[in-house]
Amino acid sequence: MEYDYTDGADMAPQACEHIAAMTVGGEMDLAFRIVEQTGANLFLTGKAGTGKTTFLRRLRATSRKRMVVLAPTGVAAINADGATIHSFFHFPLTCYIPGQGFVGEEKYFKPSRSTRRILAGMELLVIDEISMVRPDLMDAMDMALRRFRDPSRPFGGVQLLLIGDLRQLSPVVRDADRELLRPYYKSPYFFDSHALREAGMLTIELQTVFRQTDRDFVDMLNAVRDGNIDDTLLRKLNGRYRPGFDPADEEGYIRLTTHNARAAAVNEGKLASLAGQPTVFRARIEGKFPPSAYPADEEVTLKVGARVMFIRNDGPERRFFNGMIGTVTSLSDGRVDVRPLGKDEEICVEPAEWVNTRYDVDEATQKITQKEEGRFVQMPLRLAWAITIHKSQGLTFDRAIIDAASSFAPGQAYVALSRCRSLDGLVLDTPLSDRSVITDPGVTGFIREAVAGTPDEAMASRLADEFYIRNLVEVFDFGRIRREFDALSRAVQEFVAPVHPELFDVYGRASKDMADDLDAVGERFGRIYASYPGGAQALKGSEELRLKVRGGCAYFIEKLSPLLKLVQRVPSDIGNKNYRRRVEAARDVAWELMLAKYKVLTSLSDADFSVEAYLDIKARIALQGDDSGIVEMRAKPDKPASGSRKGESGRKEKRPRGYSTFESLRMFDDGTSPEDIAALRGLALSTVVGHLAECVALGRLDESRLIDGDTCGEIGRMLDAAADADGRAAALHEAERRFGRLKVLVYRKIYGRGR
Repeated sequence: MEYDYTDGADMAPQACEHIAAMTVGGEMDLAFRIVEQTGANLFLTGKAGTGKTTFLRRLRATSRKRMVVLAPTGVAAINADGATIHSFFHFPLTCYIPGQGFVGEEKYFKPSRSTRRILAGMELLVIDEISMVRPDLMDAMDMALRRFRDPSRPFGGVQLLLIGDLRQLSPVVRDADRELLRPYYKSPYFFDSHALREAGMLTIELQTVFRQTDRDFVDMLNAVRDGNIDDTLLRKLNGRYRPGFDPADEEGYIRLTTHNARAAAVNEGKLASLAGQPTVFRARIEGKFPPSAYPADEEVTLKVGARVMFIRNDGPERRFFNGMIGTVTSLSDGRVDVRPLGKDEEICVEPAEWVNTRYDVDEATQKITQKEEGRFVQMPLRLAWAITIHKSQGLTFDRAIIDAASSFAPGQAYVALSRCRSLDGLVLDTPLSDRSVITDPGVTGFIREAVAGTPDEAMASRLADEFYIRNLVEVFDFGRIRREFDALSRAVQEFVAPVHPELFDVYGRASKDMADDLDAVGERFGRIYASYPGGAQALKGSEELRLKVRGGCAYFIEKLSPLLKLVQRVPSDIGNKNYRRRVEAARDVAWELMLAKYKVLTSLSDADFSVEAYLDIKARIALQGDDSGIVEMRAKPDKPASGSRKGESGRKEKRPRGYSTFESLRMFDDGTSPEDIAALRGLALSTVVGHLAECVALGRLDESRLIDGDTCGEIGRMLDAAADADGRAAALHEAERRFGRLKVLVYRKIYGRGR
């Protein structure tokens, strides 16, 4: 199979031939394999022009995984066709303190119901422009994902793909935030996140530069990127210094500056020098589109003769691309004619649309989709005599005048210089010094350490096999379910059993069943698969595996079903609101985990196991959320001995005479024990036994199903031998010790003796 990364839509036509080389093999294919065939976290980095954006675009088009793509800023999110981290997670715009929460809003984190489902169901979280993400934001995402996924695993167990270049854009941190975060983090960069350090990640650095073809110039850029500046390099770069250089527009130079004010002053001055009246194009904003995400200026002022740059790619016609420079030749209402530099044909430019989306769940397919929230409609142009280095990120120019002597952030000089396709097209407005090239020692150390462990094909294959085994073992892993069920059992025994004493033993036995019949057996399955001769390659597609998985599913479905029924009807009539909430919270967690496992087992019971099928089943179940039958099955328990219920009108509605008795009989006939009937219905065990004894008297139930003849005779003899009330009490106590409370209750209810 070939993974074609060819695109070129966002680059000049001259670059397309180089992008065509990005096919199977090399770092691109290795990165794709790791993302698709393993669960390993991956940091995909690389120099400017190595194809990181193209990789993401192709991954989205071909990946089978349910993914969410996020970015730290609104503009970056629009460019990546995703959402911002803050808007997706519903985070406030404050610092996150590990173990405490968001400053000033410690209890704030209220994602929508749809977002909760997506958090639980997504398989891959992609963060573009990761170099701009602070470590506290990474830890906040970890908190959110653990809450709605597996709390024992970093980021809830979701796979991370982090894309960006730490040598280009750095995080924006205010002085106050820096001081606040200093006790918790060594640096403002994402890699110092506590959760990410716990999770671990692989690093692949894309090496092939497609923007520049001059090897000497590429080497110079690499030295600037790494901070390896010496006098020889500075002399070469400063050889491009041209004081007072003011080329004609026809030569096609664009000026890159460090500050917005400088770029605006250049553009406004040049525009004012042109004859004629300006035309103002105002953006049309529909629906929800936050100003921080505006992809173009809200007002674009143009004149005939203005130098402009396209700020997005054209559609299928590919008449223009992001970064193409041209000159306005005519203006009219709703259109602009632009002649690209070096071309004779004009392009008729009309307003373009940018869409702001949010992630949602497609109920029909159980896929993660994007729904439109708003639109931004504006001419895809901006004045381009000058732009800031920051806004030039991702663009390529044949000719540029660079003013980077006043660089104030790490990587700024490198970004500016690397926008140029060749050294010959580069002119320095001010000479560079070693102070102009700012690098961060922490970033340098991290990159050195990260790339030293770059994976190879052998590691990718090993990780894929481990991923297969881990998912196979997970099918029959009941460890977390057991822990949550034990928590529910403790809550029931502590808060419910005082009102319903019979539940103490019921949940005690259920916890033992969960440990012995599910958790322990599941562990044995896991050990078999983990140490299977030949590993994943021997297991894949084998008849033995097919039979074991189907047999295992059938066994665990049978053992899990009665426990599900028990959890389904936990009594809530315990008076104390706080106790009830604690019980219901424990019940809900146990129920959702158990029901999800039940559905997974049911789906796999008649299907051949594969990682792809298993992950798809898990994701579908998670994305179904609470509409998957839980509400219907989580019916309120019958009220003990109420004899009535409320109808839809709210008035008490009489139940048929004998309803409660025959409901107990129906459940007993379905195979539910008297103890479990009592627990499920919220009744005393003696009441349930009374119901069944009444059915014996009515001829609806054979007493031998409740008590055998030998036991009945022995209990009778023990009670008959008692001389007085004290003797009968002692005999009852001894009978319960020997035969159990249930047998004695049955005897007494049927024969009415020993009362």
